[in-house]
Amino acid sequence: MIQVVSQQQMKLSNTKSVFRLIQVNKNISRIAISKITKLSPTTISSIVDELMSKGIVVERLPLDNIGAGRKAISLEINDVKKYIIGMDLNQEGVTGTAFNLKMDPVFTIAERFNKKTLEDVEIIRLLKSIINKLMKAVKGDFNELLGVCIGIPALLDPVKQSIVISTALNIENIDLYHSLQAEFDFPIFFENETLVAATAEKEQYEKSTSPFIYLSINEGLGARVIINDQFLQGANGDSIEIGHMSVDLNGAQCSCGNRGCFELLVSTNVLAVKTNKAMANNTDSILSELMSKEGVSIESAIANAVLMNDPLAIQIVDEIAIDLGNGIVNVINIFNPEMIVIGGRLSTLGDRLLLGVQKQAEKRAIKPFFERCTIGLVKQRDNTISRGAAIYTLNRVIESQIN
Repeated sequence: MIQVVSQQQMKLSNTKSVFRLIQVNKNISRIAISKITKLSPTTISSIVDELMSKGIVVERLPLDNIGAGRKAISLEINDVKKYIIGMDLNQEGVTGTAFNLKMDPVFTIAERFNKKTLEDVEIIRLLKSIINKLMKAVKGDFNELLGVCIGIPALLDPVKQSIVISTALNIENIDLYHSLQAEFDFPIFFENETLVAATAEKEQYEKSTSPFIYLSINEGLGARVIINDQFLQGANGDSIEIGHMSVDLNGAQCSCGNRGCFELLVSTNVLAVKTNKAMANNTDSILSELMSKEGVSIESAIANAVLMNDPLAIQIVDEIAIDLGNGIVNVINIFNPEMIVIGGRLSTLGDRLLLGVQKQAEKRAIKPFFERCTIGLVKQRDNTISRGAAIYTLNRVIESQIN
């Protein structure tokens, strides 16, 4: 099928590319942007002028250049007056971070839920509270909030802008959007946590990397596929469910009704079951001591035990890597991606997990597809959801302001 790109889509794509170059390069000129993007100087000037008219980009002092002639004016993101808030809503509570337009974190506030009263009223109260506190905290440095995005572990209705269901929060059919939008006069977005995490991670790689696939492996397995800077969506506007791809027809029954789903073989829950079962038959492992330490997750304990060459920990990671690799083989064969990034808490198992996955994929995936595909671990670990939510918001704001 031939995909026809409209003039508006081309303009939007070019604007995002120009904005990104200004965002990541200090003191870049119009002519430098033109050389990098291969766009004409006239097109670059038109895009830059529009970004400047919106107050998103500003001109700075002339750049020093060698030789005679007119000095090039440098361009920078206007990170003084405008800002964005990205938020992470999960089963523990809410973390909100204010970012300038260069995506530097400015101020962070985190609050926990009172789980005894956790329902939509409590969630709305906490979200409003953190937004207001962040606005107050940065008031002296910024005067315009461009928008807020909240990443949430939930299935969302993009039309009604409501939560269909969130097993992590144990809520369903909740309209958080209109409750918040009625109080604030800036755009508010709700997005699935895997989507915003994928957005944050994609920023760490070349823009041209496509297809780009992000796997978020926690209690379940979420996935996002980005093709030519666009998220792949199904007929109902929702993402595809790689986690419910069957990799073992004789496997356990999944809550989705299928058998042997990918996420039943690779998740933090599976890791816990494997570890507890293995430790019952091997009391000499250093894992017992590491897992007994307060605040240490099972993934971190196993990762540290692997670094200490603990045989049991190595065995557990190798088993998980085989199952994860087998599922990724299917992903490679279906999507023929340039990049697959393994994220979520399972990724903290580290390089041994990655090596095992790569070996399994090399053995079983279609050879030309595997040779073009890079499999890696996440680069962005700190504040991933909030940062991805902020990047998502800025992209939406730019889209809304392109004529």
